[in-house]
Amino acid sequence: MAEIKYILKAVNSKADSSGNRYWAFKFTVCETGQEIKGYISGGESNIYGIKRHWNLVNDWDESIYFKREELKIREFDKLYKKIEYAGCLSEDIATFIRSRIEVN
Repeated sequence: MAEIKYILKAVNSKADSSGNRYWAFKFTVCETGQEIKGYISGGESNIYGIKRHWNLVNDWDESIYFKREELKIREFDKLYKKIEYAGCLSEDIATFIRSRIEVN
C-alpha cells in the first residue's frame, strides 16, 4: 500500500429545485497542510480522475486518498461558490492543483 501524501475531497451540493448539483474539491498536501480548493463543471468522476492523471497518465496514484462529502446548498455556496474555477476535465483539474502547490 502506498503512503498517503494527499487528501482529495469531492464536495457536492444537494440537488437544487431543478435537480442540478454543483461540484468542488479540496486537495490537501499532507506534509504541509496546504489546501487547494476549486469549483468545477462536471461531477465526482472528474474529480476522482485526478488520481489517474497525477503522476503518469493512465496510472492510478494510490498516494492520493479520496473521499466525498455532500452539503446543503447554502452551506456549499458559503464554502465553495466564490472560489476559483478549476476546469472540467480531470487533466485540467490536476494541472490547476499542481500549479498552486507551494514548494518549500
